[in-house]
This record gives sequence, structure tokens and C-alpha cells, in this order.
Amino acid sequence: MRILIYGAGVIGSFYASRFAKAGLDVTILARGQRLKELQEHGLWYRGKTRTHKVEIKAIGRSEERRVGKECR
Repeated sequence: MRILIYGAGVIGSFYASRFAKAGLDVTILARGQRLKELQEHGLWYRGKTRTHKVEIKAIGRSEERRVGKECR
């Protein structure tokens, strides 16, 4: 299953990390500095005992239309 999450704030990033950890194909729509950070470093989250890196795709507004068409 492919999932597109609009927004890379705390809640969007939380769900993206959970979906990706479950093996789903996750893309986050982000902007500005957050987009740059996600593209360069990936998505990191802190678990109970350690910090984990999750592989996700991060896109900006210019790529949104293309992804929307692909998901139909």
C-alpha cells in the first residue's frame, strides 16, 4: 500500500514512521527547511530505548500533482 502524508509536523512524522516501520510505502509532503532535512537525513524518531531511522520519501509542492496522479 502507498500512503501520502500531507504535513511533516509531529503528528504527520509520527504516523509516517509507524506506517514505514510496518512495511508500507510512505511519502511525506513537506516544505521549507523540514523538506530539506528529510531529504538529506531521512526521518528519525526516538523509541523507548534508542533512536531509529525510517526510510521514507519526502516531496515538496512542485511534486505533489505528479504523486496525486500516480495514486489514482
